[in-house]
Amino acid sequence: MQHDEVLRRVSALALARGLTCRPRVIADRSNLVLALDPHPIVARVAMATSAVRVGIAWLRREVEITRFLGPSLATQPATEFDAGPHDLGDLVVSFWRRETLRDDLDPLAAGATLAACHRALASYPKDALPYLGAWDEARAVASRASASPHLDAHDRDVLARALDRAARIVETIPACTASMQAVHGDAHLGNVLATARGTLWTDWEDAFVGPIEHDLACLRSRAELFGEQRDAIERACAAYDLPYDHDLVRELGVVRNVQVIVWLAIFAERQPELAPRMRARLSKL
Repeated sequence: MQHDEVLRRVSALALARGLTCRPRVIADRSNLVLALDPHPIVARVAMATSAVRVGIAWLRREVEITRFLGPSLATQPATEFDAGPHDLGDLVVSFWRRETLRDDLDPLAAGATLAACHRALASYPKDALPYLGAWDEARAVASRASASPHLDAHDRDVLARALDRAARIVETIPACTASMQAVHGDAHLGNVLATARGTLWTDWEDAFVGPIEHDLACLRSRAELFGEQRDAIERACAAYDLPYDHDLVRELGVVRNVQVIVWLAIFAERQPELAPRMRARLSKL
């Protein structure tokens, strides 16, 4: 769907709730993020992810978990009207408080805030989230990912063997950690914001019940695989002050890489420029 049509429909959705606005694109990734000028609200429109996920339960969970965490730890749903998510058939939209962003993200604050999120989430109801959801979902969509035109026969064989290895690692998780609780699910530095209110974690749509080590594996992934953001990631990990199993983090790095490859293959259907990144991750298996 073209951006102009999405903007028109989001504007109509907001207007039906009493808000006259001028939507404009501020980010276009797996979600299309729109500023609803002149109001301090953003709309997040699920794009590539919603083409795979059925229903809107995953976005409803995001709204609920961010409210639970509160404004000192996480970006917050809009309060001016029903934040959603709103199911428009081929579009799913949620409304969020627009943050005043700074460009000086402190990795130490990012790591400390992630630990604070994990402390708070230790009491989050486990039955409100899918158990090991990130892995189950990656395995469920793997056949679609394997059919990507950006993969050749060798790539498909490498990915299949990596999925088997990841499955064996996942089976060991309950015996390796006592930290089976709500976690972010996609905890890389791109999902933490420096705002006028402080350092906040955002994009909680992948939250599930799993080990805190999963989030740390996510955090370390780019540094471990590509040497990217190494200093910032090391500082963030150093500021994370909860105990965790370092060996399990390393093992879950494999699971995280497989998970990202699967999703990049699907996202590349809409954004072919992501294919080289997918292949770079494949080369690390």
